[in-house]
Amino acid sequence: MFRRASEFVKHGVTPTPFPEAAMFPGYLMVMLIIYSVVFTIGFFGNLWVIISLVRILYRTWSPLNSIFQHISLYILSLSIVDLLVLMMIPMLLIYFINGSWDFGFVACKIFWTVENVNKLLSVAILAVMSFERYVAVCKPFQWFCCRTRHNVLVVLTILLFFIVFLCMPIIYYADTTTHYILINETVADMKISCSSDLPDAILPVFILYMFGFGFLLPAFFISLCYIFLIKHISKKTPPGKAMLVSSYTNRVVRSILRVVIFHFVCWTPFWIFVLVPMLSFFNISDWHFLHSQSLAIIRLVTSFLPYINSAGNWIFYAALNREMRENVTEHRRRVDLKARTSKCPSKESSLFLADRRTSKFTEFFRRFDV
Repeated sequence: MFRRASEFVKHGVTPTPFPEAAMFPGYLMVMLIIYSVVFTIGFFGNLWVIISLVRILYRTWSPLNSIFQHISLYILSLSIVDLLVLMMIPMLLIYFINGSWDFGFVACKIFWTVENVNKLLSVAILAVMSFERYVAVCKPFQWFCCRTRHNVLVVLTILLFFIVFLCMPIIYYADTTTHYILINETVADMKISCSSDLPDAILPVFILYMFGFGFLLPAFFISLCYIFLIKHISKKTPPGKAMLVSSYTNRVVRSILRVVIFHFVCWTPFWIFVLVPMLSFFNISDWHFLHSQSLAIIRLVTSFLPYINSAGNWIFYAALNREMRENVTEHRRRVDLKARTSKCPSKESSLFLADRRTSKFTEFFRRFDV
């Protein structure tokens, strides 16, 4: 029973030409249109973000602007990761159209590597940015001391090696297979597939730990960061200014919820239908359901949701960073202005320095206008 379920799961992590899906008319045209639109929006959007950030980094590449470089390097890395994921779409579309993998063994390895490593790396970078966003608001002075280019590169390198290690099984077993179509005992056609056929003993373990490290833990961590962040913002807002507090807090909460909801909407259905075949392993569901036409259509829909996530990240994450920095800067300026009027000359200079630093963030995201 699990043998047939595992055959279903092996094609659930990355979309492939599904024979069941071909049974409903017009599916190929629908897939081509949707994937093409997602690719166009995501490719040019991420490319624009990358070019904009490279220009800003070039103009501000000095130790005095390390704050700019720190946040922009994370956003740049996120955009590059999403761009690489989206660049796999043309190969996938040709695979859909031809029903055969015509790019060779090396390209097959690259395809599965980029597909799986970069999708998880995107989530990991988002988790790191969420944590740093929390630290930046709740402990700003400690945050200023730790934000260097070196720290960013170290974090990104550790994430990359860890995720590659997690994905090693699916990368190792990625291979091309030649299928011969016989008519009257003669070879009429030949098709090549690109797949990663993990052994049945490894597959359930791989799926479960990928779900844990690639979705469950990041989702929990990101939610935790934002919950504490919202609590901190609500607690630290000056008393006696109800209308101002409500407006300020609501703007931050809305911007946070947009990116969190967008992430969950894209990834939750995807992982649910990757895990559905595991029900057969635990004798919860009959494997015949796994090969139904309705489930095949649902799989087609959920399989491109991660691509939509990669195509939309450049809008949501960049806009969130800009909006949060501007809101936090506005709040801290009001506090600093009040502190400067007090009779504390020694604190005045340090607060003025902090205000100058936070003002740089606002100026940075105004130039990075999305």
